[in-house]
Amino acid sequence: MPKNENLPEEINQTLEELWLLLETKERDYLNFQLNNQQYSLLTLIIRHPSSTPTELAEKMKITKSAVSQQLVKLELEGYIYRKQHSEDKRTFSVELGEKGLLYKNEMDRFMQQISEKYYAILTPDELTNLLSALQKLTKVMDKSWKRN
Repeated sequence: MPKNENLPEEINQTLEELWLLLETKERDYLNFQLNNQQYSLLTLIIRHPSSTPTELAEKMKITKSAVSQQLVKLELEGYIYRKQHSEDKRTFSVELGEKGLLYKNEMDRFMQQISEKYYAILTPDELTNLLSALQKLTKVMDKSWKRN
């Protein structure tokens, strides 16, 4: 079987198109006035409850200072609140505030709609294979960049 030189490039372009499409549709659906870092932060806080600002910065691969700036804005808007750690008073975790919970509920509804679209066009086996292939790609890319 001849190697298709353009296949990896086409895969990357398709992933970029899918990501942009999902981002655009998500923002249209959610209708919250947030910047890219704030969307990313809220998503991380939802997926990793009670994270510290340092953990969030590591996951986003940005400075703790940049995370702190966005957290201040999110806290002022009621999306999050900071909860002091019970044993170590110098540290705190980030929790969803009232507006953050509204955001999470809207996100859950949006994800339900996306899931229905996936199952409407792909079989469970196709979805499983797609997920497996994407997870393999993610591991390979993550390992290859960590060595550089």
